Amino acid sequence: MNKAPQVNLSIQQIEQRFANCRSWEERYRQLLLLSKALSPMDAQYQTEENLVQGCESDVWLYYANGQLSINSNAKIIKGLLVIILASFAQQAESTQTTFSQTLEKLGLAHHLSESRNNGITAILQKIAELN
Repeated sequence: MNKAPQVNLSIQQIEQRFANCRSWEERYRQLLLLSKALSPMDAQYQTEENLVQGCESDVWLYYANGQLSINSNAKIIKGLLVIILASFAQQAESTQTTFSQTLEKLGLAHHLSESRNNGITAILQKIAELN
């Protein structure tokens, strides 16, 4: 069973998409393209109750029956959510560890603003609370 049914990409497939990126602009473009790989979240779960506190953009997170659903109103965040969901589905390590390692490999870790990092941290903490 896919624990993150909104994404059909593995961490390895995501890394392949970024393999030929040589500049921040290319990585940014890939991140925006990656956002299109996020299947829509059922609108019934996009409620005030499911909003993640600490995010500058709206981010909704819903978890039930072992499956995580997540969405945002911002494209760049959606791209990052794809990486988070792929990290969650991988199960090899903690979602946060896998996500952080992947950001480093993709060359994205040092380009995210402090407010984005704070929002991502809030999302990852919320996911950690689920387990």
